[in-house]
Amino acid sequence: MPITLVRARLKAAPIEQTDADFWPVAFDRVTEVPLDAVLAEFDVVIPADGLREPPRLKGGAKVALQCTRLDALERLAAFGAGPDIVFHPTLLTILDRHRMLRPTLAAARAMDAGHRIEARDLAEETGGAGLAADRKDTVIGRVLLYDLPSGSAIDFGMIGERGEEPA
Repeated sequence: MPITLVRARLKAAPIEQTDADFWPVAFDRVTEVPLDAVLAEFDVVIPADGLREPPRLKGGAKVALQCTRLDALERLAAFGAGPDIVFHPTLLTILDRHRMLRPTLAAARAMDAGHRIEARDLAEETGGAGLAADRKDTVIGRVLLYDLPSGSAIDFGMIGERGEEPA
């Protein structure tokens, strides 16, 4: 079952979509041609984002399963042998994947409101809801505005401005 990635042409900041470790599935082909040109290679194209089991197909027709969501791609790839898969991720799918892979900041331990954050108070997790881990220096030295349990995502709404004390 060959898998093709049809890359989106993004007008905004470039987002790399073909790194071997970006998508959890290996692609047999990566192309930036328009989706319609790729789909024209097939006799039948089945929209497959909601497909839960492999289709039963009679031989003879060149069939493709088209999906746009990562969960669908993984499910289709798990079917094993079968029709070609054409993956044309939406911008939201690409951004969700970036979010899932980015290192973020979390509380390394429980802390009380008023605590001034130190480097040892911060942990990194992958795919969390907190600030990007590269913002660590921005967080150190700021005061917590709320009590935080261990493992909580750290974001700017939880910390005061530099020098600000909680009310």
